[in-house]
Amino acid sequence: MKKTTPTRRDFMKIAGIATAGLTLNSSTPKVHAGENNTIKAALVGCGGRGGGAVMDVMKAGGPIQLHALADVFEDKTAAYAKNFAAAFGELGTVPKERQFTGFDAYKNAIDSLEPQKDLILLATPPAFRPTHVEYAVKKGVNVFMEKSFATDAPG
Repeated sequence: MKKTTPTRRDFMKIAGIATAGLTLNSSTPKVHAGENNTIKAALVGCGGRGGGAVMDVMKAGGPIQLHALADVFEDKTAAYAKNFAAAFGELGTVPKERQFTGFDAYKNAIDSLEPQKDLILLATPPAFRPTHVEYAVKKGVNVFMEKSFATDAPG
């Protein structure tokens, strides 16, 4: 077999491949901007269905945290806050300032969430749900709701 000397073209090709390899595998640290992918979930309606919905969401895994609770009755939000903190630790802990009560509690819970990222769980009686869904949609918050959607056609 006849031995050939490398040409300038061969040298440039090998040098280009080597440079590309070194560039791609450089010792530059692989970092990215710190981003928070945790989805905050808020529950409106601290009854049996709401508790089940939160349990399902929290057990599904992924970066999710219970962020707020809302109900007409203060004793229900307080009891759920205690139960979820015991069940899920830090991810299920809702501080007192995000335990909302009263007929406008749903607004406070929805307002505490980030649009296009976070999740509102609506587990209230169906007569209230159309108002709650409409407000969440206006705010751009993702909605999960129990069925039935409403009690009548206008709702």
